[in-house]
Amino acid sequence: MAVTVEARSDKGLVLSYSGILTGQEIVDVKRTLITEQNRGLRYLIIDTTATDEIHISPSELRRIVEENMRLAAITEPGMLAAVAAPQDLAFGLSRMWEVISSGTGWRTLVFHSRAEADSWIEQNLSRTQLK
Repeated sequence: MAVTVEARSDKGLVLSYSGILTGQEIVDVKRTLITEQNRGLRYLIIDTTATDEIHISPSELRRIVEENMRLAAITEPGMLAAVAAPQDLAFGLSRMWEVISSGTGWRTLVFHSRAEADSWIEQNLSRTQLK
């Protein structure tokens, strides 16, 4: 698996995964995000469009959620999290993650394309800034 972490100037992060992705690799990446630099994070885009296979066990999914809870402690309340998951398995796993991550307080949504995820983030960041 390869992951690219893009930190954006507007307090957003983009995680782009490729190749064969495992749950442990996601946990490891999430742990690296819990830093002072990410305090006040406004949004997260998780892009799985370039993954070939995904292998995540139920226990790994729970650990991913645990790491999200730790990350949520330093992010902006109501942070936006969009997942781009075009493959059926990735989409289904992302929907499960979305449901069990409700305790983070994040606003999450899963999309079939990166363009849809980007658009949702852009529209909702604009609404947030108007308040």
